[in-house]
Amino acid sequence: MAKPVIRLYLDTVGDGTFATEITSVVISAMWQLGFAMPFDLVARDNEATITVNNSSRNFSPEYTSGAYYGYLLPGRGIKITSTYASVTRTMWLGWLSAIAPMPDVKGLRTCELRCSGWFERAQRKTSTIPLQLEKTADETIAVILDESDILPPGVTGRWLLGVSLLGTSTNLGAITDYFNALDTGDTTFAFAGDWDINTSVHEAITSMVQREAGRFWQARTGVLQFAPRTWFPTRTTIAATFADGMTRMDYVYGEDVRNIISTNYEPRTTGSAASTLSTLSASALIGSNDYLDVEFYYTGVTGATIGATALIVPVANTDYTVNTLEDGSGVDLTANVTAAITVTNATTATVRYSNVGAAAYLQATSKLRGTPLTKYNQLTYTTSDTDSVLSYGQQAFLSPGVQDSLGDATTLGDYQLSLRKSPVGKVSSVQWAAWNTSQTVNLLTVTVGDKITLSEQQTQANGNWFVIGEVHNFSAEEYNIIWVLEDAGTIVYWSLGIVTQSEIGDTTILGPL
Repeated sequence: MAKPVIRLYLDTVGDGTFATEITSVVISAMWQLGFAMPFDLVARDNEATITVNNSSRNFSPEYTSGAYYGYLLPGRGIKITSTYASVTRTMWLGWLSAIAPMPDVKGLRTCELRCSGWFERAQRKTSTIPLQLEKTADETIAVILDESDILPPGVTGRWLLGVSLLGTSTNLGAITDYFNALDTGDTTFAFAGDWDINTSVHEAITSMVQREAGRFWQARTGVLQFAPRTWFPTRTTIAATFADGMTRMDYVYGEDVRNIISTNYEPRTTGSAASTLSTLSASALIGSNDYLDVEFYYTGVTGATIGATALIVPVANTDYTVNTLEDGSGVDLTANVTAAITVTNATTATVRYSNVGAAAYLQATSKLRGTPLTKYNQLTYTTSDTDSVLSYGQQAFLSPGVQDSLGDATTLGDYQLSLRKSPVGKVSSVQWAAWNTSQTVNLLTVTVGDKITLSEQQTQANGNWFVIGEVHNFSAEEYNIIWVLEDAGTIVYWSLGIVTQSEIGDTTILGPL
């Protein structure tokens, strides 16, 4: 059969149609997506570098007679597709980030189009969301995305607050248009969203992915993908099988033995409603027909940070009293004073007490109530394997992220130990010649998150791996695909009702539940 046809498109007018094909002037293209290294939790940004023939100067943005003058701008969409056996697939979707034409009309006369994906933009936008109580990671990530105005590449025509005219040229979009949670998160978090004011969207999502010990990446189509921590270990479907045929394979045996695993965790709890969060330390004078602002710092047990939700506006006689004398004696003037919460943030709130009568003292027993959210100091769970330590010496490893409980830290730490305590042969990447038509369909179809079976005679590597990253190098002369791989076959995890994955203690171990 004929080789697959690679085509590249520029969305010159920014409407998502990608009406301008630039394939005829493309000299070479490199694009990547997915994770950089095995067991990374958050992927690198999807990036592409496209070199085009610029003898026409159409790709010189400041050439006023160029075909794309005024349209060749950072932020315009770029799409790469493959067509083989009458099937067209999207291979990469992103945005132009920079245009770099070479100078000299007698020189190379080429231009480099540098492209990026959603992650780069997410690092430049801050995240502010309502406090999330008793939510899973996928639910919280959906809120982060919904509250931001950063749509992935290829998603157009959606209404954005303060940007679009609803009902004229835009439509309300569903979060599922661009966010795919492959399953519900495995942990329900006491609370989330209590990050610093300058936290970026990327940092906020990274925080939730790390707390779940899940995975987050951008697919070929631009859709953002989330996998909870048990999703990868419990995959049973093999997308494709390969026996030899690769042009390069990075294989090493025994390099990554780790037998002392530490996992950090910060316990979080949600307290009872209407609890006392803070009490005034001393009486304070409110002037006649004046007001007093009091900043309450939420207090709790030693070694903990307190936040709060569901604050209760202080109620006269229940939460505060006002008397003519500082020690609480004299005439009760509480009826002259009203309270209002004027400022709230992560660990404090300001209450304004307004007095319509004579000067009087707000008593030291005055308080602020609400629902306390407690985050304790970071602790560490450590587990080890004695036999492995005796055989290979002490080899330490710190699990990525910070968990919310000892239970989560224990299951994650034990899972990491099961992966790393024994020497195994690991294939970290493999390269294929994509013009090889015996595997063309598989090479074009397999993508990040797919599980493959791979064998190679010289090293005797033979097992299952997850494809977690892709790098494509294309030119008229060759087309190579590199897959970043993650071991999927050394350990078998227990799955209810799956033959060879449901015999606990025989052929399987418990996964990171």
